[in-house]
Amino acid sequence: MQSGWYLVCFAVFLIGVTKSGFGSGMGLIVVPIMALATASTELGAKAALGLMLPLLICGDLIALYQQRKHASLGLVKRLLPATIVGVAIGGGCLYFAHSRREFAEALINLDIGFESVLLVGLHWYRQLQHERDGVYIPKPWHNHFTGMFAGISSTLAHGAGPIIALYLLPQKPSRQTFVGTCAVYFFMLNTIKLSAYAWAGQFEAAPLTLTARFVPLVFIGGMTGYLLNRRISDKLFSNIVYVGTFVLGWYLLWIGVRDLRHAIYGT
Repeated sequence: MQSGWYLVCFAVFLIGVTKSGFGSGMGLIVVPIMALATASTELGAKAALGLMLPLLICGDLIALYQQRKHASLGLVKRLLPATIVGVAIGGGCLYFAHSRREFAEALINLDIGFESVLLVGLHWYRQLQHERDGVYIPKPWHNHFTGMFAGISSTLAHGAGPIIALYLLPQKPSRQTFVGTCAVYFFMLNTIKLSAYAWAGQFEAAPLTLTARFVPLVFIGGMTGYLLNRRISDKLFSNIVYVGTFVLGWYLLWIGVRDLRHAIYGT
């Protein structure tokens, strides 16, 4: 087995951990790991999105079973209509971006990284201004913007985790409610993405027969994440998600700048 396949296995394990333990808020790191891993195998980096989606849905199902009693369906309903629009937009971008894929991926990473760093920075600024005791109540346009942006980012790069985390956490849900709500929302989102991915040809490089071999690793990761979740306090949990999102935001900014330079100058 090539070394790249070991890294693929690690990324799949992390899918289960983040889905069951951290409500997808820290799952963004899985995408670049998977892209780097598949690039070093015969599949190529283009297989990363298609390979991940069925495994993400498996992780969602595990999280749904574990946290089904704690989800806030009201929060999901506020986001879902605009999310469907975002998936349609993202699917169209994937379909028409085959010839300039590297350029498109660089812009996606820059966008997600910038939003992650900015939103976490604003949250910490509010804390310094002694506004941390207030509970964020989103306005209708906040729900629509978040849902559409999450749908686009998730379709293009499975990158909606930090967006949803930074939408939910200021509303101060409990740890279980956060993870449960993420489980319901991302299960619906990823299921909707199946048709968009099939239309855009994302499963051609990653057949389902190959993906099925990695399903047991998702279950192992899911049990690990569930145990970690039960042993972490709400305050520590929120801090881990915020810090993780901030660090990953800078990481994606770096990747985006590097790939954009390569796409433009070839170096």
